[in-house]
Amino acid sequence: MNYIEQITYALSFIEKQLTEKVTLDEVASAAGYSKYHFQRLFFHVTGETVGQYISKRRLTEAAKALSLEQKSVTEVAFTYGFDSHEAFTRAFTKRFGLPPSALRRSGKMPRYMMLERMELPYLENIQRQSIEPIYVPAHEALHLAGYSQVTCSLHNFFHCWNELGQKIGVQQSQKRYGVLRYPDAFGLELSFSYFASMQAPEHDGTDGLESLTLPASSYLVFPHKGPVQNIKLTYQYIYGSWMTHASDQFSARYDFEYYDHRFLGIDHPDSLCFIYIPVLARE
Repeated sequence: MNYIEQITYALSFIEKQLTEKVTLDEVASAAGYSKYHFQRLFFHVTGETVGQYISKRRLTEAAKALSLEQKSVTEVAFTYGFDSHEAFTRAFTKRFGLPPSALRRSGKMPRYMMLERMELPYLENIQRQSIEPIYVPAHEALHLAGYSQVTCSLHNFFHCWNELGQKIGVQQSQKRYGVLRYPDAFGLELSFSYFASMQAPEHDGTDGLESLTLPASSYLVFPHKGPVQNIKLTYQYIYGSWMTHASDQFSARYDFEYYDHRFLGIDHPDSLCFIYIPVLARE
């Protein structure tokens, strides 16, 4: 469970830096990872990008300072790293639905939007020994058609599948591919692109859907059994364990989920799907 400890170090580092400028390289270094691996791992562990998490934590502590300590809006803005009163007000209002001056006057905390320091004890229950990968040395290129969305939220993945289902009739037994695409540049703010799709002939604009071709590649294939909402635990294992020991083997900017007749539904305890992680071919 070493990666849980490393994420805990990163969370502790972030807490100490809430009133200071911080870069992704610094946070990743505190966790002992390269930023390439850390950003993915952090996202799959917490459901937030590093930038989202830091921003929400800063605004939460800023709200406390305004409401409980009655500090001035300007003082709080500069304390938590905002360049101006206006920038702080825009971010605060977008997050909590009211300007900081109104919160200071009312003293009523928007508890449902607060993000307290994240703890990860539930991850200790991951049964890593039950997730054994299969090496696929030469998988052919995949020509896919589907619906995509740029997102920082795992919840939006379901929206992509719903949109695809509305565009074409998707049967439970059909083969489906959920492609998670990562950007070329990694920073504190990171948007992932999720592509819910089915296999289609090359260059076939099926029903006006978007097309995507994944190159022929070697893969490590990890099974995920159980409800889809727990798939993040499998991702945590992949990026928290396997990738830390073979980081030079992982260079592609995507991975994908594969669903077929063994997938029995999003909440079924015996549902089975597979996560394909591109790797360099073994010699």
